[in-house]
Amino acid sequence: MSVWPILGEISLSLLIVFFLAFSLFSLLERELRAFGISSIFFLLLLFTNIGLFFLEEPLRSWTFGSAFALVFLFVLFTMFPPLKKHLTAIVGEQKRVDERDVIFARFEYQEGTEIFEDYYKRKPEYKRIDDEIREIPDILSPFHTKRNLWNFSLAAAEFDFLEHQLNQVSGSVRDIKLTSSAYENTQKIKSIIGYLGSDVCGICSLNQVYLYSNVGRGPEPHGSAIDLKHKFAIVFAVEMDLKMVRVAPHAPVIVETAKRYVEAARISIILAHLIRRLGYPARAHVAGSNYQAVLPPLGWEAGIGELGRLGILITYKYGPRARLGLVTTDLPLIPDRPKAFGVQDFCQKCQKCARNCPAQAIDYGEKVEENGVLKWVLKREECYRFWRKVGTDCALCIFVCPYSKPHNFFHRVIRKMTERSSAAQTLSVWGDDFFYGSSPRHHGSLFDFRA
Repeated sequence: MSVWPILGEISLSLLIVFFLAFSLFSLLERELRAFGISSIFFLLLLFTNIGLFFLEEPLRSWTFGSAFALVFLFVLFTMFPPLKKHLTAIVGEQKRVDERDVIFARFEYQEGTEIFEDYYKRKPEYKRIDDEIREIPDILSPFHTKRNLWNFSLAAAEFDFLEHQLNQVSGSVRDIKLTSSAYENTQKIKSIIGYLGSDVCGICSLNQVYLYSNVGRGPEPHGSAIDLKHKFAIVFAVEMDLKMVRVAPHAPVIVETAKRYVEAARISIILAHLIRRLGYPARAHVAGSNYQAVLPPLGWEAGIGELGRLGILITYKYGPRARLGLVTTDLPLIPDRPKAFGVQDFCQKCQKCARNCPAQAIDYGEKVEENGVLKWVLKREECYRFWRKVGTDCALCIFVCPYSKPHNFFHRVIRKMTERSSAAQTLSVWGDDFFYGSSPRHHGSLFDFRA
C-alpha cells in the first residue's frame, strides 16, 4: 500500500483541525468575520478530504501526495527564513525628559496663571498648537459627559480616586531590615504582584535617564528637580478587557483605561508599603499626576515588552492592551533583561495601527532617532487633539493591533510562529487583514456602555 494516502490524510486532517479550532476560538471571541471565513475553509477542507476517498487509484495517491507536499512546503515556508530578532536600538545620547513638556502636563496649565505664562515664555514653539487644541472641549468635560452621563462620570470618578491616592505613594521606612537574598526577594516580589493581580512583571536597574528631570504635574512643587536615587524599578502590566477596548473610541474605553490605572495604583501602593515595612525605601508611581519616571522604556528594560509602531509598549502576553505600573526601590533584586520577540520586525511590515488611526498620528515610514532611540515617533499633538474631539483616549490602535488578540492557545501558536520566522510574520500580517478585516468593525460591548 502506498504511503502517500496516509501522509496526505494526516496533512489534511491537521489543516481541518486548525481551521476548526480557528472558527471555534473566533466564535468565543465574538469575531464574526473570522468565524465565518475560517468556517468556510474548515468545511471546504472537510468535504475535500471526504471526496478524495472516492477517487480511483493512482489518482487518489497522487492527489493525497500533492496535498502532503503542499502542506510540507507551507510548514517549511513558515519556519524559514529564521527571524533575526532586533532589539530597540539606542543610537545616541539620551537625555532626561522634562515632564513640563509632556502633553498632559501642558494642558493642565491655566491661562492667566504664572505657570502658564512662564512655560510658554520658555517654550514658545508649543504655544500656537496648544492654543488650537484648547479650543476643543477637554476629555471628560461637560460637553462630552452629557452624551453619556453614566460612563463618562464613572471614568471621572475613577480618575478622582487616583488623585486621592497621591499621599500613599511614599512614607517612612521601618528600622528593621529584611536579610533575605536578592534572588529570594525577586521571587517573592513577582509572586506577590501576581497574587495582587498582575502576572506580567519584570525588574530592571533604575536607569536615571528614564526619570523625568522636573515635575510637570502632581503634588510636588511645579518645576522642581526630580532626584530619585533608588536602585531598582519593578514594572508590571495590567490587562485591559478586550470587550471594552473593542468599542473604541467610544466611552467604554476610557472607563476601562481608568479602571486599569486604579488597579495598577492599588498594586503599586500596596507593594511599596510592603517594601517599606521590610526596611527598604520604595515609591509607587501612580497614573494621573504622580509619575516620576517614563514607564515604557523601563518596561522594555525589565523585559515585559517592546516599543511598537503605535508608540506604546507591546507586552508579550497582552500586546498593547495593557496599562503599566511601577514601584522603585532599594530592596536588593535581580534585574531581568530586555527581550526580543519580533515586534520590531512585525511592526515594520504591519502598519495596521497607522492605517486605522483616525488622527493619522502614527508614522507609516521607517524609524527615526528621537532622544537617542531609533523608533517610530508618534505625532503626539494630533493624537491628543483627536482624544479631545471624541472625549476619550481613543485606543483604536490598541484594538486593531494583532498582538491585542486574547492570549489563548490558538493565538499563542500564531505568536510563536511569528516569533521564529520572517515568512510567518508576513503571512500573519496578510492573514490578520484577511480574516479580521483591514479596518475591523467595532463590536458592541457586553455592557450598555456605548456613547
